[in-house]
Amino acid sequence: MVDAPQDTQKIIQVLLRGYQFSDSDLYKAVYDRWYAILDRHFDWFRDHLALSGFTLSREKQVIFLEKENKTLSQEERQAVVALFLLADLWLEKGKSYGDLFQLSVPWAELDWFRDGYGKEYLDQVGIEGGNDGALEQLFRRLANKGFLEYDDNARTMTLRRPAERLIDLARRLHQQINTGEPDDTVAEAQEQGDA
Repeated sequence: MVDAPQDTQKIIQVLLRGYQFSDSDLYKAVYDRWYAILDRHFDWFRDHLALSGFTLSREKQVIFLEKENKTLSQEERQAVVALFLLADLWLEKGKSYGDLFQLSVPWAELDWFRDGYGKEYLDQVGIEGGNDGALEQLFRRLANKGFLEYDDNARTMTLRRPAERLIDLARRLHQQINTGEPDDTVAEAQEQGDA
């Protein structure tokens, strides 16, 4: 019988609250150790969580629990839309995509609620025009789940690797909507809805 890895209970508790571990955690105190343990003992954690009915998955350097219910919740839809729009608005300013993961992005300075698809998308997921408070609360919740680092005082954020998964998903969905071509992206979106 193999002994349980160090900090197993804490790692599982963090996973169960929806946190997605990634190599971005290597720069975050305590989480750096937990990510290393989870990464090194991934098969052990996957097998033991499976005994309780949970599916531990890995996508590149991101480790997360898959949802049993594949339908996206309201918060998950908000996360996909907000992260997609963040990337889009950032790129419109002439900034690079990679900067989203390296720089502190002053999200409040971006034109989230201007006319066009951004306002429409936000309205569809329950973030009404001009409601910066709802966006800020969403970003705080996403920070608690490992998608980004959030600075309350400066109202800035830096995205982490788990956010990249959602942005890629949102790009594929947006492309499908624009081209009108049916594919498996919607089913895939529901499978990846782990926000």
